Amino acid sequence: MKRLLWLIVLTAGLVAMVTGCGGTSRYDGRLAAADSLMLDDPDSALALVEAIDAGSLTTDGDRAYRDLLLTQARYRCYIAATSDSAINRALAYYRAHDGEREKLTRCYLYKGAVMGELGQVDSAMFHYKTAEATAAPDDYFNLGYAKLRIASLYKDQVSQDSVAINKYKEAISYFTALNDTIYLISCYGGLGAVCGVKHPDSTEYYLTYAIKLAQQFKPSMQYTYKSKLAGLYYYGYHNHKRANELAMDVFRHGRGYCCENQYFYYAAWTYIRMGMLDSAKYVFKNTPLPKDAVDSMNRLQLEAEISQAENDALAYHSNLLKSREKEIQIRSSSQIGRLKDTESDFQRLKAKQQQSVVNRRNHLLILVLSVVLALSFILVWLIVRQKQAVKSSIEERKEMERILAATVAELKEKEQLQGSVSELFGHRIDALMELYDNLKFKSKDQANKRKRTIIPLSSVIMGLSEDYQAMDIKLSDDFWEKIKLSVNGEYDGIISFIEKKYPDLTIKERELFCLLCANVPPQIIKLCMNYTNVKTVYNRINIVIRKKMGLEMSLKEFLEAYMRGEF
Repeated sequence: MKRLLWLIVLTAGLVAMVTGCGGTSRYDGRLAAADSLMLDDPDSALALVEAIDAGSLTTDGDRAYRDLLLTQARYRCYIAATSDSAINRALAYYRAHDGEREKLTRCYLYKGAVMGELGQVDSAMFHYKTAEATAAPDDYFNLGYAKLRIASLYKDQVSQDSVAINKYKEAISYFTALNDTIYLISCYGGLGAVCGVKHPDSTEYYLTYAIKLAQQFKPSMQYTYKSKLAGLYYYGYHNHKRANELAMDVFRHGRGYCCENQYFYYAAWTYIRMGMLDSAKYVFKNTPLPKDAVDSMNRLQLEAEISQAENDALAYHSNLLKSREKEIQIRSSSQIGRLKDTESDFQRLKAKQQQSVVNRRNHLLILVLSVVLALSFILVWLIVRQKQAVKSSIEERKEMERILAATVAELKEKEQLQGSVSELFGHRIDALMELYDNLKFKSKDQANKRKRTIIPLSSVIMGLSEDYQAMDIKLSDDFWEKIKLSVNGEYDGIISFIEKKYPDLTIKERELFCLLCANVPPQIIKLCMNYTNVKTVYNRINIVIRKKMGLEMSLKEFLEAYMRGEF
């Protein structure tokens, strides 16, 4: 035994090293090793888990994992549970940690198993159903196992046969997908047990198939189902020979695997029916003591039949009377049990209804609170928005007052500058009026001197084109002085500057420069200077004047540079 334990510990160490090096497990490697042995070798898994001291584990996750594996291994090794404290600790941990869905499902499964062993069937059913609802859709094993356990509980309730059958069939679909033969044997055997003598053909099919699978993959499981099949042949088909063959096969080869005593009674009864009293006595002699009331009743019935076969009427009637009394007790207990189950169902439905009322009340309260919170939020939002609107209105009014004040100040400044502006541009206006006086009597038809028409200044300026011939306009010296005075005032003495700076410029060129500074259009400049076309104006500006001034920039750029003080 010590050598086996050391081998298990060594195996766990190797698994721990592999999982540790791979970095894929968050749990202690010994726990992972025990989990890997759980289905195929639960005894070794239990030994390994029990060898792990809980105090040596450093994390809550490892301790919860150990509690889960310990509960699971003990259940699979048929060690009856006396407490649910370990599985409760594991369940509390995995409920609080997301990402552990498979282990949480297992916690619910083995919590149900523990509660079943503690006699709390309703709690066991609740936890099995919770496991069924918790399992991931692709977790075929836990889904199949949960349905198998639910079906096993429903199997003992006569009114739930159809539900048990459906659950067994659902479990079969999952274990078939996993190719898990061991649990398929349990499912088919459970189906045969549920169908019973009411559906003998289905019972025979399922039990025979379970026995066939067991013979191929786990021979020890066949004897339990052979015992049940013997009961079918005895009660359902009254085939005593076949029932005897099955029961005696269990008697000879499966006594260490089948936990029921029923096959002893089937073997003895069938021997009596076939007239083999000595064989019946031999089986009766080897029949274990009764385990429960049903076993006691069957033993008394068997004793009565043996007495009858021996023509011992007194013993027959005595045993028969005792068996009838035991049957009455069993039926009474069964009725009391059914009444208790009915009362339990009633209490459960009542509690469910009360909980439903509480839930509806809570939902209504939550709804009312939600509406109140929503209305409060809307009210606060409206108040904040109104305050923002008032604040924005005040800011807009202040901005308008600021703009109005700035406008008033600007108007006052313009009024103050109006006199100097009028003085600055008055000379230019006078000069342009003189120019207009020289143009307004000019006729488009130069040949007909007698037909002169007064033309508005706007029409003259807009209508000028290259088709006009020179009009021989004579502008007075006073005109040029007014233009020069206006330009000097506007451009900080620009004309006086170029007279001194560029003496090579002729009078005509300075006059042309002066007209440019006064923003006179090229068409008017052509008339003022008596040029033949506008192109001449541009040539004089861009070639002659700029060349004499040595400028590499346009005259407009020169004026801007002069006003910046660069000359």
